[in-house]
Amino acid sequence: MKGKKWFLALAAVLCLMGTAWAGEKEIVYNLSIEPRTIDPVLNNAVDGSNVIFNLFEGLVRIGFDDAPEAGCAEKWEVSEDGMSWTFHLRKGLKWSDGKPMTAEDFRYGFLRAITPENASPYAHLGFFIKNGEAFFNGKAKAEEVGLVAVDDVTFRIDLEYQTPLMLDYLSYHIFYPARADVIEADPRGWTSKPETALGNGPFMLADWQHNSEMTLVKNPHYWDADNVKVDKLRLVMITDSNTALAAFKGGKVDLIDSIPPQMTPQLIKSGEAKVAPTLGTSFSVFNVTRAPFDNPLVRRAFTLAVDRTVMAEKVAMGGQKPAVAFIPYGIPGVEPEKDFRAEGGAFLPDRADVEQAKKLLAEAGYPDGKGFPKVVYKYNLNPINKAIAEALQAMWKQNLGVEVELSNEEWKVFINTRMKHDFDIARHAYLVDFFDAGSLLELWQAGVPENVAGYANDEYDALIKDSLKQMDRAKRVEAMHKAEQILMQDLPVLPLYFYSTPYMQSARVKGIYMSPRKWVFFRGAEVVEP
Repeated sequence: MKGKKWFLALAAVLCLMGTAWAGEKEIVYNLSIEPRTIDPVLNNAVDGSNVIFNLFEGLVRIGFDDAPEAGCAEKWEVSEDGMSWTFHLRKGLKWSDGKPMTAEDFRYGFLRAITPENASPYAHLGFFIKNGEAFFNGKAKAEEVGLVAVDDVTFRIDLEYQTPLMLDYLSYHIFYPARADVIEADPRGWTSKPETALGNGPFMLADWQHNSEMTLVKNPHYWDADNVKVDKLRLVMITDSNTALAAFKGGKVDLIDSIPPQMTPQLIKSGEAKVAPTLGTSFSVFNVTRAPFDNPLVRRAFTLAVDRTVMAEKVAMGGQKPAVAFIPYGIPGVEPEKDFRAEGGAFLPDRADVEQAKKLLAEAGYPDGKGFPKVVYKYNLNPINKAIAEALQAMWKQNLGVEVELSNEEWKVFINTRMKHDFDIARHAYLVDFFDAGSLLELWQAGVPENVAGYANDEYDALIKDSLKQMDRAKRVEAMHKAEQILMQDLPVLPLYFYSTPYMQSARVKGIYMSPRKWVFFRGAEVVEP
């Protein structure tokens, strides 16, 4: 045992020194920050997702065209009425420790997502499962939920209602299998240690130097291991984008997707950096449950006082577009080949409407900002977020006469701050989880944990609930258009710009798949130069 510990310690030191074993194919990616969690049902951030998607896999996985494809299930069939799906697992599936995987692991994993004590931020996605919502609300027992391990290799899902996003949901990480023996021994900490963070994906966790880096190694038990060509992934956590750029230029990092804003235009122009299409929106969120942002006039005044073109072109500077609504371009509309944003049009000006903003603030009782209470804008610290915060502060001061204090927090703390509604205004951003407007709109339903604004509108909720169950595409998308209209009228959110992702990748690697959802997949990656 002592020898094993010594070997692991030596390996960790060599990893930190950036030394690879002879002949080992290693890729280094800047994850940027320490994930708050890599528990598939608890994570609600891109950084955590980027780890999870490389450690775990569901019944279906996300293909390199971003469509769901066969994963742990090699095939499935749907009942004639569409209310029951039966999945047939691949033979010989194993966990990363070599233990056989069974359909019961999927039943247990799915149930975790809708178990109220787990407080999964995406529990509502599981309400399509028969008695899923009833179980979440304590009105049904686990055995009454429509999750059935028919035998070791057959898993059936009975539905409460049909959903047009069924396979998309199942490719998402809250619907991943889970090991009951491991999780019940340490419900909250099981993913924080390599010895218990057991997965079933292309890689497995070998080392985690918290707030420094993670080491992932190829999982020999993965069903598709023959097509995984990388031996090791080092996920470093360089928060400062200037430092990350220096590490990339020094050959210490192979991929960075957070570049200093002031250097981005030149790096793109020179061809050193490229821009990946990204479906998401950068925005600020108001706490609508407390003054002064419980007043919609104040929210609209603050929103109109912001110049979105300046935010995109002079602050972010990475090919972003002004967010004149909440749903970005690139999401399918009423017809799949049409664009949701183009159909819906603009709700906000791309330039500040100072005259209207001042008028609304005066209507709210604060002419020229007089008597406006102290408010704080909270954000997690990195160069781009700091630049956005300072630009907003300046615009609100100049255009409204309002002083806004800035406060930054460490990432894990900041996420909890937002979830606890402990803010006046806060930095936020969201990338779609599915190629669907509902992926962003459903966040603002009353009672959904991700609704950090505390927003509630019965008409909005009814439209979203209808869209989630509506199998007629045209009717469904029209419901989402109406929901966005309500959201843009009430403005619990302040859209800033639609995302793009400037990135830099070393010529020594290829095959890394960067999804428009900003998820990074390494199962097809290769090292082509030593």
